[in-house]
Amino acid sequence: CGEKLIMKNKLKDYVFKIDNFLNKKICEETILELKKIKWIDHQFYQEGGVKKNNLNDGELDVSCDYVSTKLEIMNKLHSGIYKYIKHVNFDWFKGWSGYSDIRFNRYFKNKRMKKHCDHIHTLFDGEIKGIPTLSIIGTLNDNYTGGELIFFDDTHIKLKAGELVIFPSNFLYPHKIKPVKQGTRYSYVSWVF
Repeated sequence: CGEKLIMKNKLKDYVFKIDNFLNKKICEETILELKKIKWIDHQFYQEGGVKKNNLNDGELDVSCDYVSTKLEIMNKLHSGIYKYIKHVNFDWFKGWSGYSDIRFNRYFKNKRMKKHCDHIHTLFDGEIKGIPTLSIIGTLNDNYTGGELIFFDDTHIKLKAGELVIFPSNFLYPHKIKPVKQGTRYSYVSWVF
């Protein structure tokens, strides 16, 4: 009956890191522009609506503002998603409908992101219809301390500038960003549907 696919049997097998996804020049140009754009406090969605965070709760800042490298990063994401799908190698999961505009994340000293899973509701409030299937986190710098990406409370991922992580957007993949101890951490996120 043909080739038998063997599913990976550990949740960690579906957290996929791509080294050197963005080159140093794109990362540096993006950060220069990110220092000039408008940022807002990060907010989590909870059943019944968006939860407003307290000003002193330690959450990061976010921005969807335009920077000149944004389109270049967005176009490159296509190849990262394709590599992920090739990595999991499922007969039933060979494509996607689209992916969201990237959002930039900024973590000053002592800022972090609380443990959560990516049940992103705001992607589908307008004309786009679907559910998030994959989450993407890309880093733009690594000249900070702290700020590690943590999955499952015990899997620490220290990302270098230009690296990308892709993983399923569901309750089985809780993750957080530990507080930055020194410097500023810049990253971007997108969600595949």
